[in-house]
Amino acid sequence: MQTYPQILIADDDPEDVFIMEMMCKELAFTEHIHFVQDGVTALEYLDTLLEKPLPALIILDLNMPRLTGTQTLELLKQHPRYHRIRVIIYSTFLNEIQKQQCINLGAEAFVIKPDTYEEGLEIMQQFHDCSLGNYSFPIAS
Repeated sequence: MQTYPQILIADDDPEDVFIMEMMCKELAFTEHIHFVQDGVTALEYLDTLLEKPLPALIILDLNMPRLTGTQTLELLKQHPRYHRIRVIIYSTFLNEIQKQQCINLGAEAFVIKPDTYEEGLEIMQQFHDCSLGNYSFPIAS
């Protein structure tokens, strides 16, 4: 049986992506994750899934070229096919104004990127659990 990614992660930083891929391997769910480099590519990827299940969760880096996480979130929430997908903004730092804007646009949470690998593993596990409906991030993350 073919499986499809449950989580779509859009992040333009190759180092962050490499670390997240390592974490997914360590947590043994690499087949459930698909990475893209920005918001435009995320939307293009979703458009290829006409006959396939959509991801249950989308993680958007806040600061990306072409389309920021906020802009991508807004487009996702306006799209009739994608507006119900859970979206989490993933950022290096907390900006209360941007956080509130993202929550107002429909982001489920605003999660700060971890300082340590161990914290990253915990967050990646929470992302996976969230995609399965077994975890909800506090909005104040």
